[in-house]
Amino acid sequence: AKMEKRFTSAYEVLAHYTWAKGLGPDFDYFTIDPKLNYAVNDFNRKHAIVVTNFLELPFGRGKPWLGNASQTIDRLVAGWEISGATTWYSGLPFSPSYSSCGADRDTGPCRPNLVATVDIHPGNRNAYFTTTRGVPLAPHGEPGDTIGPWQRPAIATFGSAGRNSLRGPAFFQTDISVSKTLAITEGVSLQFRTDIFNLFNIVNLGVPETCVDCDNGGSITGTAGAQRMVMFGLRLQF
Repeated sequence: AKMEKRFTSAYEVLAHYTWAKGLGPDFDYFTIDPKLNYAVNDFNRKHAIVVTNFLELPFGRGKPWLGNASQTIDRLVAGWEISGATTWYSGLPFSPSYSSCGADRDTGPCRPNLVATVDIHPGNRNAYFTTTRGVPLAPHGEPGDTIGPWQRPAIATFGSAGRNSLRGPAFFQTDISVSKTLAITEGVSLQFRTDIFNLFNIVNLGVPETCVDCDNGGSITGTAGAQRMVMFGLRLQF
């Protein structure tokens, strides 16, 4: 869905919303059972909202403010533009795993059984989703084989927790640009530009550690995207 509006006061806004569900297989075990790992793609973000803005400041000759300014004043106040883009994405999918799958089988996906609801804790870097808190899952059929929503599968079987069945943290970022264009001659101009990426310096968390019974299971140690960056540019246009 798209919404676009251009105002008479030199302001424009464009908003996009996308709902997406891209499906596909994983090549792990594909030649034996192509349906086993068929799920949403690794890069799939279910929701995406992008809002862009553009504003030409109303200063200088022929504009509502300082329309009768002298040539010197006009060179200082005219030609300023502000543009920005705000992006919000829902989280990327990931697949839960467990620590002892190598002892249960020698190939195929390493996923536990899912026997209850998994709680998600947005913003919690140490426990983003429900895990066993470092307690290893015992072999299937033995005491302790089920801890919380997780269970170790039987020997030579694959867990019921599907590929990319959980989603990581959402992503939010606002970028802004301020530029000034100065006419030198009729066909030559000079543009000064300042770009600020991640204006509000938001810490966007990465995907958590997927192992449900490891010591660091559910913890987030990385970020998605960079922190605030400022870039200056000077461009001669002719």
